[in-house]
Amino acid sequence: MKNIHSRPALAAMTLALSSYGLTVPTVATAAAQSDALEAESSKILASNEVSGWQIEPDLRLTVRGIAARSTAPENDEVIDGNAFAMVVTPSLTLTNDDLSVTFRNSLTRLEFEDESRTDRWQNAARLTTRFTLSDVTSITGFGERSDNVLAAEFSSADEWEFGGEIEHSFNAANRVQLGASWRTRRYDDVQNSTGKGIRVDGEYRYRFGANHYAFLRGRYDEINSANALRNLDRWLAEASYQHPIAPDLRLRSELSFQRLSFSGRPLAGGGLRQDDLFWPELTLIWSPGPWRFAAEGRYVVRNSNDPQFDRSGFRFELEISHVF
Repeated sequence: MKNIHSRPALAAMTLALSSYGLTVPTVATAAAQSDALEAESSKILASNEVSGWQIEPDLRLTVRGIAARSTAPENDEVIDGNAFAMVVTPSLTLTNDDLSVTFRNSLTRLEFEDESRTDRWQNAARLTTRFTLSDVTSITGFGERSDNVLAAEFSSADEWEFGGEIEHSFNAANRVQLGASWRTRRYDDVQNSTGKGIRVDGEYRYRFGANHYAFLRGRYDEINSANALRNLDRWLAEASYQHPIAPDLRLRSELSFQRLSFSGRPLAGGGLRQDDLFWPELTLIWSPGPWRFAAEGRYVVRNSNDPQFDRSGFRFELEISHVF
């Protein structure tokens, strides 16, 4: 009887020893694999530390709704109109100490309420290189290719733009930016005409605190073309002020003046067409986490020596965007 009762105990002991014998090598193998992975990770980290490059991918999805009175009597220009837009913007930034390189592509689907205007896909691919010279000064160079863009001189054009800017902060509050670029355009008109010209701009920013800014901006750009209808000279001046209401909520007000001169568009009564535009603008922005909600309203006063374009009207825009 004693031997009969001891057999189950002996079997249980044998099974336990067998299990232990199987478990010990497994734990040892797992530990060895863990050590190998840690060693490999250390090599990768060491390699990254040597190269110094950091990679930051980004993806933004934006939806816009625009309600505006069209001030253009024909499809030759698109100034304003009711429209819907969806924008997908992936980007990739490589950073190494004082150097950063960013590639960004914006794909837009634009649909007009006016059936006489053609709905379209737009695309803008931009490569930017930024070098920090010091804690207060940086320089930036960029190249951009845009397709089917809306231009003041024509409703659809493909464009190349190359340029750069310098940014300098005198202190935590005062910052200035100066930039210039060269643009070439090919218009989707019957003549398949082209245009080219320079753009120069500047900006002064005063920082009162977090999300609390005042801006002054100025720009001059021109387009010269063998097709006189595409010639354009433009001056733009803006002043804006942004005030925080809550940590994620801010209100921005802006005043803008723009002068458009069309040297290739003579008037029946003599002279050349010139448009002066002035608009006050108010924008409410709420940006909780990766979300951004914006509501913008402006009233555009357009004075032109061509009666067809001497019109004014409201423009409203709602925007929702999310960063993934």
